[in-house]
Amino acid sequence: MKAIIQEIYGPASVLKLVEVKKPTPKDDEVLVHVKATSLNAPDWRLLRGKPMMMRLSSGIFHPKHIIKGTDVSGIVSEMGKGVTRFKVGDEVYGDLADAGFGAFADYVSVKETLLVHKPKRLSHLEAASLPLTSVTALQGVRDLGKLQKGERVLIVGASGGVGSYALQLAKYFGGYVTAVTGTKHVKQAKNLGADAVINYSMAPLDTLKAQFDLIIAINGYNSLSTYRKLLAPRGRFVMIGRKSIKQILQITAFGGMLSKKDGQSFKGLLSKRCVEDLAFIAVLMDEKRLVPVIEKEIQFHEIPIGLEELEKGHLGGKVVVWVNRDEQL
Repeated sequence: MKAIIQEIYGPASVLKLVEVKKPTPKDDEVLVHVKATSLNAPDWRLLRGKPMMMRLSSGIFHPKHIIKGTDVSGIVSEMGKGVTRFKVGDEVYGDLADAGFGAFADYVSVKETLLVHKPKRLSHLEAASLPLTSVTALQGVRDLGKLQKGERVLIVGASGGVGSYALQLAKYFGGYVTAVTGTKHVKQAKNLGADAVINYSMAPLDTLKAQFDLIIAINGYNSLSTYRKLLAPRGRFVMIGRKSIKQILQITAFGGMLSKKDGQSFKGLLSKRCVEDLAFIAVLMDEKRLVPVIEKEIQFHEIPIGLEELEKGHLGGKVVVWVNRDEQL
């Protein structure tokens, strides 16, 4: 089978398209014939193995898992012993980030507990755009952000994979949403339901006078002092990702100190794989409460180029990849 592998740390150019042995499902695993995948921030971060602390889990000197790929949507083609939740032919999707990755290949063997049935109304390409980013957004808005109906929400970085779903989920849970994005994605934010849109190139956040009950910051470039000023006296600040390692460490190490008793709270989200959340997203998709947000579709061999583009940022949605568009089981 074809696969894209990474044997050493480095830029996207270290990735190779090769033929490897097709896996065999073990007990409690299903073999998924991968139809589509998508690109995520962990995919390009793991390429370089930086910061170095990341290598404690990904491999000190070379990558522990050579086939990357987090999001998967496909069809069950074989089953190991003990599988009860699926049958051959079922359409499934899931997040493989905590399970050895492997979506950048024709087939991947996965524990059945990591998968749920694909949203029925979506194509495999659309479904592949969801697992990591939509669940991350859900956990940020609902769980850590504890958004309540009628609250004022500021989403900084409201385009891109996580941001586009955070915006939609904040609306679903009843928030009055102000989206912060660049000129290119103002229209998209409005179409996704934002009540107000701030173009950060025209109106920097440190000039804003409003206050918010919840601020979701996704790869933003603003200082913590700016966020504190924009936060209501009992507001919650949730950081989801950040290009500045320094600010991630600040929130992780000192979030409790920054938070005030019975007042403002500052927290960083470390999202967790959760099939119940993924099933919830599937229901919302089938009910048309959410829509997939796709920036572009690329071919399998273009994954290295796609990862380079993703690392540069400023995308308005997911980069999705057809792996086996027309092939059957």
